Amino acid sequence: MWTDNDRKTFMADMRRQLSKGSKVLTQGDPEFAKSNERWTEIDRKTPAVVVQPVKAANVAGVPSVPVTGGHSLWSTIEDGLVIDLSQYKSISVEADQHRVSVRGGVLMKELQLELSKQGQFTTVANGSTVGVIPYVIGGGISSYTPLIGYACENILAARIVVANGNVMVASETENSDLLWAIRGAGQFFGIVTELLLRTYSPALMGPGGIRQLGTLFYPTERASEVCSALNSVVSALDHASSGHFMVMNDPSKGRILMLAPQYFGTEPELQKTFKSMTDLDPLEQNYFPSTFDKHSDHLSWMCSTGDFKRFSQTGLKSINPDNFRKLVDLHQELVETVPGAERSVFTIEWHTKTPSSGARETQTSFGLKDVDTWLNILTWYTNPDIHDEVLRFDQRAQEMMRSDTEEKAFVSYTNTSRSDPVSHRYKDPAAVEKLTGLKRRWDPEGCFTQEFL
Repeated sequence: MWTDNDRKTFMADMRRQLSKGSKVLTQGDPEFAKSNERWTEIDRKTPAVVVQPVKAANVAGVPSVPVTGGHSLWSTIEDGLVIDLSQYKSISVEADQHRVSVRGGVLMKELQLELSKQGQFTTVANGSTVGVIPYVIGGGISSYTPLIGYACENILAARIVVANGNVMVASETENSDLLWAIRGAGQFFGIVTELLLRTYSPALMGPGGIRQLGTLFYPTERASEVCSALNSVVSALDHASSGHFMVMNDPSKGRILMLAPQYFGTEPELQKTFKSMTDLDPLEQNYFPSTFDKHSDHLSWMCSTGDFKRFSQTGLKSINPDNFRKLVDLHQELVETVPGAERSVFTIEWHTKTPSSGARETQTSFGLKDVDTWLNILTWYTNPDIHDEVLRFDQRAQEMMRSDTEEKAFVSYTNTSRSDPVSHRYKDPAAVEKLTGLKRRWDPEGCFTQEFL
């Protein structure tokens, strides 16, 4: 617990250290509340001090968390220090070298726009306001995974502030073991302030750098039938696609199933590949092209701050039509019995197989690169009194979709869950042993969580 004197002393020290233009904020400052806004109100805490550096600064020894986009449940701290990186950011593209340097608090939309200007793309998340660096170092599930792997497989080098306050460079030739750890578990080893990422020509997405999107709507009672057809499509090895199959409560359509494929090729190829889905006579279907700069524009509604939202991701071994039908029924139960949770969405996300060459050859600590199917649970409500009840539905959904899986094969994604056992998030025991050894070397006191100690 900070005393008033502790706070004043720290602020004075920070102001001496920080470069011109940096800010030190406390609850009395008008900008403090804005800096403390988060994507979700769940477990949001109030820090003692917020620092907004414009250049790197040493805050070693102070309980702190960094924040970029504010989507993470772990970007908040009670009575400690928040390092708000929104003013410390830059993007430098080297298109001829197919790489980009991302520093500090760069957000997804900012990266998309800058890369598009330079005729490049890379793995990104589906939320425009998600922070690039925390997303990438935790694995980076992406719509582009079928083409270029997970985001962490595209890390070429990194700069990280470790527990003793030193800034370390991690590359294939310098601190290579630390680079390996950063590729999938970086948040447990320090504050990663800069990443060098591999980029690609948009031509990989399709002619003219255009990918094809679609939305197909079906009544919920056809869940098993539609899911079976989708299973046949996405298990084929003759195309590259990703997408989402969800049950949702649409304001105009009511409870409904929506299939949202993302296809890397031409529109005629998309329609041919997903013909079995259109043969099921959807209630409505739409197809439209999209470029990388507009990757997640259609999901901007999901990025609003405030309310009580939780996003969990559970790896699945396959798309199971019977389990999905039960999931649809569970969603109905949630909507009908828990007033206020109507905006919650249950989704299956898929990626076709990633090529074994290229990014997939990169050695990473991320233990889930072979997982191609995910259960995504977005719960969304405004009344905190229903929190425990909604959480139970989230847990029931995971149990339901894992019913055909032995517990030793359970998969959880570390960017959305840190409460599940390490063995669910990092599947290779040898990798966990190596991470444990590296943690003892770089963060023996657990400054950046107790994970792997």
